[in-house]
Amino acid sequence: MINAAVKQFILPFSLQKDQELFSFDVEAAAVYAVSELERSKGGGLIVKQPEEKLLFIAKMGYPLWLFPNSETTFIFDGLNDSELSVPYFELPPAKPFIERLEKNAKTPEDYRAFLSEYSDYFQPTKKEKEFIIKGLLDAADFKKEFIVYREEAVEVTDQSAKLALLAPKLVETTVSSIVTEIGKLQSSLREDAQNLSECLNLINKTTSQFITDLDYAAEAVSDEANAKIKAQEELVNPQVKKLTREYKKQITGLTKNFDEEIDSLKKLKAKTIKFIKNNEEKIKLYNRKAKTQARKKHLIYEKSWKQKSSQTKKELNGLKKELKQIENNIKNENTRKTKKISELKFGLENEINLARQPLLALEAAREAKALVFKQKAETLLGQEKPVVDGLNSVIKLGEAFNARFEMLGSRELQLESPALFYVPFYVARCQAGLNKRYSILPSSTTNQIGFSSKLKGAFDRSKIKQLLTPRFDEVTALIEQVQALAKQGSLLDGEIRELGEKNNLLNDKSTRDSIAKGLVYLKHEGWLSDREYQALSASLAIA
Repeated sequence: MINAAVKQFILPFSLQKDQELFSFDVEAAAVYAVSELERSKGGGLIVKQPEEKLLFIAKMGYPLWLFPNSETTFIFDGLNDSELSVPYFELPPAKPFIERLEKNAKTPEDYRAFLSEYSDYFQPTKKEKEFIIKGLLDAADFKKEFIVYREEAVEVTDQSAKLALLAPKLVETTVSSIVTEIGKLQSSLREDAQNLSECLNLINKTTSQFITDLDYAAEAVSDEANAKIKAQEELVNPQVKKLTREYKKQITGLTKNFDEEIDSLKKLKAKTIKFIKNNEEKIKLYNRKAKTQARKKHLIYEKSWKQKSSQTKKELNGLKKELKQIENNIKNENTRKTKKISELKFGLENEINLARQPLLALEAAREAKALVFKQKAETLLGQEKPVVDGLNSVIKLGEAFNARFEMLGSRELQLESPALFYVPFYVARCQAGLNKRYSILPSSTTNQIGFSSKLKGAFDRSKIKQLLTPRFDEVTALIEQVQALAKQGSLLDGEIRELGEKNNLLNDKSTRDSIAKGLVYLKHEGWLSDREYQALSASLAIA
């Protein structure tokens, strides 16, 4: 029995493109024509088939429950309570973790031990659970269609008598209980999400606090070390300046001595080169003189000039040897100068390093202490990482679960209270001997006759089936399961049979007259051939 407080709505059977033309007369006539033409007329060449009898045609309403919960409305199949399984994993409890964290957040040692202990606490459990929901219609395409369809609904009134409403197998109390359980689980998931986020915030806050403490401690140690270094620099820097000054003086004196010696050698080199050039000129002159005397046949003078040339060549060779020795001496002096200056600089560097040794020791101690603080911070962050990674993982998992449950309903179907919506369909029952069957016609869109339909008519093929085209794919699939559900349950089969016989369109004279008028219209519009019209009119008269 349906609670009287529950509002009931009826959805239209057809989307009428022309309200005046496509009336109930035409709708009923089209349904009758399709049912009658599909009815087996018997016959057969080899095995004689009995003729089917059309027992009834009735317009019925398929019940759907719409149940609001907070901002979401759920749609339940009133006739089919098949189970929908929604899998999810049990998330680690957050409250025990928070309690232990708060107890161990006072000292860094306790906190690090806590992080090590709970490093794998938030690893997702492999224990899968199932939330079983009876009769829920959660397909996204179905909900999308029904959101559009629902806008056309009208409230059930006494004038809805021509529509036989099937009683929902899934009663209001059961649906209410299911929706309550969904709400509880969603609340639990949201609470888990909040608690897990709180865990993450506490971990980040606590780690950040200890890292800040380490930074402050490192800064304090660094400031103390810098003060000692500055004091030591005040002692060391004058020593370094003094050493630098003394060595600079030594280097300057050494450089001066070497430069003087090298300059003297360079001057000697220049003189030697000048002597070599003079001797080379003399040799040339002596050779010319000797050739001149040879042409004059003055042998004594020729011999004398040749002797002078020979003597000058000997002097030239000696000078060249001296030049080479001078160049070697210059090179050696430069080498000695460089070596001595390098030795002095190296000595200065060693003495400066020795003087700065206390300063270097202080700087090394400062860096060592800074490294200790850095390593402590890195260790803490390393211990925090698996906990934070696990938390982020289960938070995302919880969000996915919550989103899945949010998708079970629709936010676009806004209702203030539970309501029953009836999806209309026509059912025709035929019988041949002991064999009985149902023919289902779901909500449809009306078409206009087109060229292809006319072509089929020209070849004497029926066009009437093209008049009513299923409007919604998912809603049609829902309605078409009526026959299967009737076979599964004798109660539903009996209810359809009882309602069909009680609301048989063929038993009501006014409805039969409407069908007759509709057949005339369908013939006039080209949906029925003359022969089909005559046959349908004849069968209607004796139905």
